[in-house]
Amino acid sequence: MARDPALWQPQTGGRSNLSWRVPHPNGDCVVKLFRPARGCTVFPNDPAAEAQMLRHLSGCDIAPTLLHAGDTPQGPCIVYRHIAGPTWAGGRAEIPRIARLLRHLHGLPAPSGLRRGPNGTDALRDEIAAQLPPGAHCPPLPDVTLPPVAPRLIHGDPVPGNIVISASGLRLIDWQCPALGDPCLDLATFLSPAMGLLYLGKPLDSAARADFLAAYGDAQVVARYHALAPFFHARMAAYCLSRAASGSAADRRAATLELAALA
Repeated sequence: MARDPALWQPQTGGRSNLSWRVPHPNGDCVVKLFRPARGCTVFPNDPAAEAQMLRHLSGCDIAPTLLHAGDTPQGPCIVYRHIAGPTWAGGRAEIPRIARLLRHLHGLPAPSGLRRGPNGTDALRDEIAAQLPPGAHCPPLPDVTLPPVAPRLIHGDPVPGNIVISASGLRLIDWQCPALGDPCLDLATFLSPAMGLLYLGKPLDSAARADFLAAYGDAQVVARYHALAPFFHARMAAYCLSRAASGSAADRRAATLELAALA
């Protein structure tokens, strides 16, 4: 791997960690330096979980190839093979493919020891309360109770910046918050108005959202997503409000979209 710092190209898009594209005779690599303190309740930032997932998904054509994982004086680090291609920028043609990619992921077996994602209304209420910063409030949530479903393997953060369009197909990167949980969490994160604003400059429109849900192809999961939508909007609003409380004006604007969807 190149030792000359001038050859290390900073990668943009991540909101928690630092990463660089680095030349290598056997193909470029990505060096990812974790800042674990940047994790939170909604989006944990676990380097061991990411390394575990890249090993687990090796050969599945869904994630990068892990080359190294370990600690450095600067913090935990992983190195993986760079995937050539842009991250998804909102193109409509890829939306059904992204939906099918997530459906495929949700059908794969999970490795042992993964954290449990919030599953059911009680767990979502608890996570929202834990994520909200002091003094912040969300509108009242519907007085409904939905029990947990059988948990599935989920990415945890399938936002546009974590979806790479490669010559070999779509790939997911940034696996620092995988879980065993309700697959609706991945659908809600991809469809989140806040994440659309932060990564694409605007939320997905209603037609794009409908295309995604139709292409996902599981009527029961889609119906559950609709039933839980207010909880997912509150969950993302709580996350954005927590970042806004730390000074992020962009997240403050993003939170208003999720709160408006709750109105």
